Amino acid sequence: MPPLSGRQTQFYIDVVYGLAFSLGFGYLLVFGMDARVAALQGGLVLGYFLRVWENMSIYEQILEEEVAEEAETQVAAEVEDQVSGAVADEVETHVEEEVDDTVRERVEAEVDDRVQERVEEEVDDTVQERVEEEVEERMEDADRPDAVGDPSA
Repeated sequence: MPPLSGRQTQFYIDVVYGLAFSLGFGYLLVFGMDARVAALQGGLVLGYFLRVWENMSIYEQILEEEVAEEAETQVAAEVEDQVSGAVADEVETHVEEEVDDTVRERVEAEVDDRVQERVEEEVDDTVQERVEEEVEERMEDADRPDAVGDPSA
């Protein structure tokens, strides 16, 4: 049997006192009815029962507090599990959206820049080639004797 401690010890002490007072009061009632001793013994028994009632109220209050603390702990743990899961999901969703938006913006900007550069290069190269071709054609036309507007013909 485990050693008694705290409330258990107090409970057994109260039981022993209660039995002793009750037996003493019962003995006085049955065998020796001295009014002074019976009044004293009756007061002790009444005081004892009031003390037990007080202790039971205190024990009940302590038990309610312990139950409330345990319930609060369990609720806090459950809420933390649910909230942490919900928060993790929300953060993951938010991060994915942010990454998608950022990647999309950067890709679009990079594509626009590269397209702009390539178009400028192509236009510059094409314009340069056409200008050179046009210049060569005009120079060839100017060098030919049968050219229109040539005064020597």
